[in-house]
Amino acid sequence: MIRRCCRWPHTTLRTSSTAASRLSHRLPYLYSPSASSWSLFDHQTHPRSAIGLFPRRLAHVAAVATESLPDEAIDAVRGIGPPRTLLPPSPEQQVAIDTLLYTKKNVIVDACAGSGKTTTILHLAQSAPGTKFLVLVYNRRLMLETQQRVEDLGLTNVTVQNYHTLGARYYTSECATDQGLKRVVENDMNVLGGMELPEFSVLILDEQQDMTPILKRFVDKVIRDKGFIGPDRQPKTEEQLRVIVLGDRRQEVYGFNNADSRFLSMADHPEVFGYINCEDWILADQTASNRMTKSNVDFINQQLLKGPHGKPMRAVKSNDASGQPYPQPRYVICDPDKDLVYEVQRLLELPGVTPNDIIVLSPSVRGRRSPTIYLANDLALRGIPVFRSDSDISEIAPEVAHGKVLICTYHQAKGIERKASIVLGFDQGYHDFYNKLSEDPIAVTNPQYVAATRALEHLVLIHAHTNSPLPFVDLDTVGQTCDLVMTRELNIEPPPPERPIPLFNVTALCRNVSETLITNCLRRLEFQMLAEPAYGSSPPPSEIRDKYGLLEAVAGITGTAIPAVFQWRTRKRLAILPGPVRLLTPPKRPTKRRNPLRELPKGFYEKIESILDGYEIGVVTPGDILFLSNLEMAAKDGDITKLLSIPLTGYTWLTEIYCKYIDYILNTLPGAAKISGRGIFFESIRYRKFPKITHGGGPTRPEKKECVIMSGAMDICHPKKGNATVWEIKHSDSLSPEHLLQVALYMLLLGESASGFLVSARTGQTVQVLPRTSDSLVEILQLLVDAKSGGEETRLLNTYSDEEFLRECRSDFNGLVGKCALPAWFAMKPKGSRFRKEGRSRKGEMDDVVDDMGRSEAMQEIGVAN
Repeated sequence: MIRRCCRWPHTTLRTSSTAASRLSHRLPYLYSPSASSWSLFDHQTHPRSAIGLFPRRLAHVAAVATESLPDEAIDAVRGIGPPRTLLPPSPEQQVAIDTLLYTKKNVIVDACAGSGKTTTILHLAQSAPGTKFLVLVYNRRLMLETQQRVEDLGLTNVTVQNYHTLGARYYTSECATDQGLKRVVENDMNVLGGMELPEFSVLILDEQQDMTPILKRFVDKVIRDKGFIGPDRQPKTEEQLRVIVLGDRRQEVYGFNNADSRFLSMADHPEVFGYINCEDWILADQTASNRMTKSNVDFINQQLLKGPHGKPMRAVKSNDASGQPYPQPRYVICDPDKDLVYEVQRLLELPGVTPNDIIVLSPSVRGRRSPTIYLANDLALRGIPVFRSDSDISEIAPEVAHGKVLICTYHQAKGIERKASIVLGFDQGYHDFYNKLSEDPIAVTNPQYVAATRALEHLVLIHAHTNSPLPFVDLDTVGQTCDLVMTRELNIEPPPPERPIPLFNVTALCRNVSETLITNCLRRLEFQMLAEPAYGSSPPPSEIRDKYGLLEAVAGITGTAIPAVFQWRTRKRLAILPGPVRLLTPPKRPTKRRNPLRELPKGFYEKIESILDGYEIGVVTPGDILFLSNLEMAAKDGDITKLLSIPLTGYTWLTEIYCKYIDYILNTLPGAAKISGRGIFFESIRYRKFPKITHGGGPTRPEKKECVIMSGAMDICHPKKGNATVWEIKHSDSLSPEHLLQVALYMLLLGESASGFLVSARTGQTVQVLPRTSDSLVEILQLLVDAKSGGEETRLLNTYSDEEFLRECRSDFNGLVGKCALPAWFAMKPKGSRFRKEGRSRKGEMDDVVDDMGRSEAMQEIGVAN
């Protein structure tokens, strides 16, 4: 029954003769994390297996050169150790230092990519050891990296936090989300009892182009709580706060969440941060990139940075250690679906280049037809370790990307640098599909600027041969600053026609939407807590070691497995099994589209057969369910990289006792949330047409049309009318607002009268979702479809004029922030043990959970003291 014509990892791909003549390097590589270089696969040895300082109110100061090194990566898992000392500051950095030391003025640092913003912050703190600094950064990764560098330098006068961590530590744990920050501001909450905000007299705000209205209001609140300002935003004269803001206007990429670079460029205005003290502000630009080579900067300046915001950059690096000029960028016209793997292999043949040195950037990494899926699979089949992000904006965990070719989106690449960078979507298709604009851009847009500035040495830009070039790229002159490589001839095709009735997926609708829109949707819902979160069994690990000895993220596999574990233990069925079983039968006819699951090595089919044999006699292990869950994920998104990286014997991280705990949690859901009776479906995919929902009608899609289709894959549901119910099961410590919106849309799929429950399988927290009115669910769908289809959505802040922006600042962004839409209990942390909570009756149930295990071991696993 097993398909015998599987493609082994070392098998080459089919390609046209034209492409083959140009792409000669097909042999795969063998990777060892301990090896310092790559070698060709040996079948005998290895079995298959500006400077400008512009004051707004003061004099112009100029610097003519800069000599600083690029910011080193801080996290040790990236394989690059942080510097223990700081090299002397560049002239541009010295301007900010002198302003801090010898004036009372505030500073705006508009710094190009790779110019050393973090290093500037460290120089400022090191130059004034008697001054206390509070550094607020945008995300957790940047916070940890900056904290590490502060510790390495022995600085004791710096506190580094991101906004949500500061809020959660000093105000309320609800601040893990913007809704919590909103409650702190809205209720003017006091600092937690026994806590005091950090001491500081200089406030440094990093990555200011990413600031949003709610973050701005939270900063205002912190400044007020520290006593730096009084009523009506009047500064207190006895001790004035100094403010230094840093960022890069070109790296504003979170406009969909109302981020706006004017929080950087207009920081000196009284409506923004100019109210904090009575001192002037100085603009200290950093225009010299320490990261990028002169060759790459020349290309970016000539082809990408045009128009009023196209201030050119300068590069520090011209020649490599041997004195040779760095390579020019490569502009490759090719078929991304078939040719990308050869670009990666070409880079891996270069001296000193390993998978850990390569990043591949794409507008999106989702969708079965994405070139990134084909690339990830082709690399994995060749035995090259690869990490493809399964999200479009979530932070990349450095530890799971370490040692691998990293595939992620433009947005996720912020703050990441690698020796070689391959940028997909560098053609008109980017604006046709991902970043629709009402007018053709005259210069590179911010996301592609971010993507083009990640390379330390080798920059490769991929232009799909069926698309037109970007409007600002001139193919007649592009060869002056880069190597133009025509792997395939240009054969421009019109964009494919849009579906007559667009299809929207539930999870896609709830992903990457503004906090303003989330709040607007949540206001149409009510929530009831049916079960509070409590501590239970210790959860399984979120990472394991793969066959290369590298870390592999497995939390997604575990999350998929949880409903299947429950289904097997209660009903002796597995909804995730039929798909893998179909792989055991060869297709009746050849298919045009590749099915990567049919390219897996022989051992995978043998394992499926083994699981099927056990299923038929009622024997399925937690490891079997994990393997099937991995297959289920691969079938949905077409990515087999996790299947190929995890050994077939490596599915051991889900213990039997934890499966019993999951069974206990989901079997004891309270009241109406109880999962019981017949007609229960697991992993159920549903579709529904909505004739009255409109799409389009905005600036990028002027024509408004009616009718959409929504689809969604429900963890558990009871679809029968009159008793329709959906259960969304999350394997996480905390639930998010987006999870609530998913439940609401699943309810709509089943019918407006359906019940919906959101459950944390880890803590037992159970929330019922209820529409406020009979029209609420449809209204939520319309709001989300508008946002995703270029419809008549709420205006985003970065579309406001400067006057409108300042007016919003004066009104505390009341039109964009709004009231907190979630009850405070939604973000509550677990308290006590789930098994102690209801006394002896629960004790008996716990005995059933641990009946086959030693008492001491079980108590330790579950977290209950003897």
